[in-house]
Amino acid sequence: MITPLLRSEDAIATWLIDTAGNVAISNSDLALLGRIQSLIIPVFSSTEEAMEWGSHLNPEQRVTLLDIQRRMSNSAQAEADLQRMVNLATQSQLMREAATSVRS
Repeated sequence: MITPLLRSEDAIATWLIDTAGNVAISNSDLALLGRIQSLIIPVFSSTEEAMEWGSHLNPEQRVTLLDIQRRMSNSAQAEADLQRMVNLATQSQLMREAATSVRS
């Protein structure tokens, strides 16, 4: 845990870092960590697989998946290793497909 330097209304006294490296610096971040922990996301191998899986999500799970997808996209942009960048970007795109799919 890390003690934050900046204070805001939503800030927590001590930052929390989970085992996956996600950092919570506010109450809303803590809520997101809880939602992330409760959503098990498979590694998708195709758009069809992602869309099928995503079609069964409820609205809160879709929001959580989009939050994770944005963070993964940001990680891909910051990644120096080309292969890892491509892998992160691919999974990010498949997560976006899953989050925007609807049940037919």
